[in-house]
Amino acid sequence: MSESTFPTPEATEAAFYAAFEVRSLDAMMAVWASDDSIACIHPMAAPLNGRAAVAAGWRSMFEAAGQFSVQVEVAHQIRETSQVVRIVREYLVIGQETEPRPPILATNVYRKEADGGWRMVLHHASPLQVGGTSPSRTPPVVLH
Repeated sequence: MSESTFPTPEATEAAFYAAFEVRSLDAMMAVWASDDSIACIHPMAAPLNGRAAVAAGWRSMFEAAGQFSVQVEVAHQIRETSQVVRIVREYLVIGQETEPRPPILATNVYRKEADGGWRMVLHHASPLQVGGTSPSRTPPVVLH
């Protein structure tokens, strides 16, 4: 594991997606905070809590994945002094396909470390659409 941190949340996020595309477990885990207060939820999967579980989840995903590229679009951001939350749309292009798949919505949380650098503490990804119904066509839920 690398002990370096990243100068900004944006640099951390760029390193995260670069490691994701090249399927490098070492590069991926270098992005994450070094303690066990991290969590990762892959689409339609159970939460992975702590470094060992997060690393095992990425190892499994990288072993199963073929070639792909990912394009990321920031949908929303919340900035605090020591924590940044970025909600992004991930567009995966698989193998020789020319068009991206439907987006995956992800929440990425970054924490400022004691040395002033940034690391990831949460990645939670889920399909933007479930069951073929677009969110704009889903009837509103009445709570009262």
